[in-house]
Amino acid sequence: MTAKETRYSISALARKTGLSVHTLRYYEKAGIIRHVERTPSGRRVYGEDSVACLIGALCLKQARVTLAQIKEFFDATVKGEATLTHRLEIMNEARNNLLNMQESVNRSLKLVNFFIEGTKSAVEALKNGEDPDEAFPLITRAGIAQLPTIMDDGKLAPDMPTLIASLDK
Repeated sequence: MTAKETRYSISALARKTGLSVHTLRYYEKAGIIRHVERTPSGRRVYGEDSVACLIGALCLKQARVTLAQIKEFFDATVKGEATLTHRLEIMNEARNNLLNMQESVNRSLKLVNFFIEGTKSAVEALKNGEDPDEAFPLITRAGIAQLPTIMDDGKLAPDMPTLIASLDK
């Protein structure tokens, strides 16, 4: 470690990351957080290398990579170039997980935007003294009457009523 390197106690790192002290200890014991030093009195000290391991692990965890796979990846990096293909497989799986999550979020966002626009129509109808249920019949006093299917291009499925298709204008 260099003299200018930032170092964190376990409680400071917990505050900085939002993780519990228990979780940090678990990640260290599991071999996820590496390069942890100890003070002469035995307290953990996390330097830049430890924090870099943690940040990488949290990123991979968000990509639905298991802790076992993260440890496997970190272990493989130490073994060198003979493990490059295996590491690439783990990273490809992480990317595929993220792409699947992105697709799911995009679908949900399209649906939420659809309901926002429909609800705006209902609010406008109410302001004009009209029945909001007629302006946007999918959300009625009885609840959601019909859940639309939104295609990849953001348009409603062809089987939806023509009233709803007017939102594409």
